[in-house]
Amino acid sequence: MTKDEKTAYWRQQVDGFQASGLSVKNYCAQEGIAVATLHYWRKRFADAVEPRPIVHGTKGFLPVTLAPVRPSVSPVEIMLLSGRSLKLTGPMDTGWLHTLVRVLESPCG
Repeated sequence: MTKDEKTAYWRQQVDGFQASGLSVKNYCAQEGIAVATLHYWRKRFADAVEPRPIVHGTKGFLPVTLAPVRPSVSPVEIMLLSGRSLKLTGPMDTGWLHTLVRVLESPCG
């Protein structure tokens, strides 16, 4: 049996199973085939992806326009008593920020 004949045979078995209304176990017993083999071919046919046709004139690519990325939050600068500053550009947990400032302002920070 050639590869194409084997594929056609199993396509026919999978289609027959789906049309039968039987359970996998009962269908396989009726047809004399292994349950695991039917599962393998069902998965193989389900996973097969049809290639999409190429649009003529685009060589398979479509034009894409990129928009500039803008920060969602304006940066905030915090001036510490030590003279250091923090620039924050995103939303953050206030508890974390409080701890950070406390550590940076401590004598060992």
